Amino acid sequence: MSDSHIRNLDLNLLRVFDALYEERNVTRAAHRLGLTQSAVSHALNRLRFALGDELFVRGPAGMRATPRAAEVGPKVRQALLQIESALAPSTFVPADTERSFSIAAGAYTAVVVLPPVVRDFRALAPRAEVRVRGAGIGLAEELDAGRADVAMGSFTTIPERFDSVPLFTETMVWAIRADQLGKHERLTMDRLCVQPHVVLSIAEDGHVVNGAVTDGGLERRVIWDDGGVVRRTCAERGLPPPPTFFAPDAQSALALVGQSDLAALVPSRLARLHARDLGLAVFDPPYESRPVQLVMLWRKEHDSAALAWLRALIAEVAKSV
Repeated sequence: MSDSHIRNLDLNLLRVFDALYEERNVTRAAHRLGLTQSAVSHALNRLRFALGDELFVRGPAGMRATPRAAEVGPKVRQALLQIESALAPSTFVPADTERSFSIAAGAYTAVVVLPPVVRDFRALAPRAEVRVRGAGIGLAEELDAGRADVAMGSFTTIPERFDSVPLFTETMVWAIRADQLGKHERLTMDRLCVQPHVVLSIAEDGHVVNGAVTDGGLERRVIWDDGGVVRRTCAERGLPPPPTFFAPDAQSALALVGQSDLAALVPSRLARLHARDLGLAVFDPPYESRPVQLVMLWRKEHDSAALAWLRALIAEVAKSV
């Protein structure tokens, strides 16, 4: 790219590039920027000329970034974040903002934490937007690039480049269809050794070690289980392990429990949220169970009054979840 092209490059073109790089779709990028599709296409043509590269080519899954776009994309995002931070007002008025916020959340936090967060967000910042992203492999890169403002999950190792605050501690409970037990019957280890189980099998692209995946130095617990307690107890009693079925997340596991004779070990808040509708009985484990710490984290350099407000909102809502 020549010096003359750099001097004549419109900052708005970089915003279009950033939107296309994230959305990989002209229609969604146009909606995000408040532009027409033809305006985005025209801007893309100007970018292609300026950078001497196709940047995005059509594929079966949408627009695919070329190697040049993949190289430039994170750098453009960083530059736009720095400009935004430099020009952002020192005070933030939620009721006036039209900013788009991005929250990365897994299945559990999306169900338990996000609904009250979005409720309060809409009341305080009615003109703003919340974009919810998944919290799978690539989360560290999403935070590094600024495509996610904050992330929520069970993070056990957090690199120095991130700041974090604890949200709350979750406990695990066993859920079983209520009509399977007598009115005063308790869930015992004897029962668990013969009760068919739903086992959470979290779909992750990375390698799961001891229930956690490591991504960009960020270690995240993705499997919330009993650490093998039930299987070991059954083996000690000379019993075979109970039959197991597999579900991708705790909410799916609860749906299976509600329609079968299965039992599932799931987060307490989620179980109690759905117990009445699904006709479930919920029991504390008949053994010592390790709690799960839920955390919110963000990249240190990506800070502003707006993001500080978002984090404070999430932290406050989490107290009452």
